[in-house]
Amino acid sequence: MSIGLTFTGKIDGPQALLEAARVLVDQRNYRLGAGESGLRIGMCPLGGEVDILWRPEGEAAGPWLVRGECISTPAGAGLHRAAVELLDSLPIHALEVQDETGFYRHRDYQRMKQEHFYPWLRTLVDVCRRESGKGCSGFQLCWDLEQYAPVDIPDTVITPMGRFHLSELTGMVERGGIEALAGRFFLWENRTPDARFFRNRALNALWEKCYFAPSARSLEDTAINGSILDDLERAAKLDPTLPLPRTSYLEVCALAEREPVLPDGPELREDFAPGYRKDPVTHAVGALRLTLPGIYRYEWEQWEHGGGAHLWCGPTAESPVWRVNAYRAREGGAAFTSNLDALHGVEQRQLKTGALRWGWREIQEEGERLYQVECEVIAGAALYFLTATCASSGDLGQVAQTIGQISVVNNTAKKETIHTS
Repeated sequence: MSIGLTFTGKIDGPQALLEAARVLVDQRNYRLGAGESGLRIGMCPLGGEVDILWRPEGEAAGPWLVRGECISTPAGAGLHRAAVELLDSLPIHALEVQDETGFYRHRDYQRMKQEHFYPWLRTLVDVCRRESGKGCSGFQLCWDLEQYAPVDIPDTVITPMGRFHLSELTGMVERGGIEALAGRFFLWENRTPDARFFRNRALNALWEKCYFAPSARSLEDTAINGSILDDLERAAKLDPTLPLPRTSYLEVCALAEREPVLPDGPELREDFAPGYRKDPVTHAVGALRLTLPGIYRYEWEQWEHGGGAHLWCGPTAESPVWRVNAYRAREGGAAFTSNLDALHGVEQRQLKTGALRWGWREIQEEGERLYQVECEVIAGAALYFLTATCASSGDLGQVAQTIGQISVVNNTAKKETIHTS
């Protein structure tokens, strides 16, 4: 079960709450997003957000009713404390907080960790201990299933804070107690954003977000690489004795074309070096599973006359560009169309719970000859249409290998994932 809090109350109006939230966000270096019916204050990664919804109690002039929540795991007890103190500072009247940890009432930080966050973490350790040595696959802890899936390595666990051997997590507890693991597993373990907070925030970005691509490629790469370097440099200033991923720091400095400034200090040594995206990752579009190099960036491509496509672009302009669209049959199961009949080298094969068919053709774009692979995948009532546009015929072999790895899953299939929620 996850740890968190919910709350209800009243406000004079949305604008007054928004103005107060903007002040707090600036003071505490948080992020603010707002819409017509509510706002979200982001305090840290790993779900570190307070969501607030509002509606008029009667007349639009007020008062207005509000309700909200914050889920504190897996970010940590520091987030829980920050969320409570944020509620203290917002202009919410008749505030009622349902805090399962009791921290809103007693404000004893160590008690909250000992009675709630450490037992929660021990539950995860017990799961890892039971599975260790069995060669289990697809094992994930607190991983967001809406995003990509990293490469599977048997007898390891995927977490937002990195990949670990199952025995490694239990070993941390046996050697240093639950506190030792908490300091590495929770992003925000201590009361305030200290050196460990910034180190762990950088580790999460290195493992989960970083493409390990040059900052010059995109604004997204610039922001990710820069935040990692800033956090590690700040951590080193706050605590020069804290072990840091210095090898990864130098790697990202090169990608960002930034001069390294970390002073000498201890290296964080673990079984796996940071970076899920250094390996291929698997993307899900409905039941479809498409495995691409981790360096590929995803975005939604909006079309001018409506609709759009899932789009993945590689590290260079010459890399194959992948698009995926999903359709659903109105009645019965989906079937292949005749659109691929005129393509070169058409092949068809059965999948475990579906089938695919693909071929290729030459196209002209702005006077340039390109090569486009088209692929249809059927899975029950769903039809997926994929294209891979290549600058060179030499890329067709790579695209064929990728198509050879495509799979579809049964909608009722469940991954072996521990959500603790």
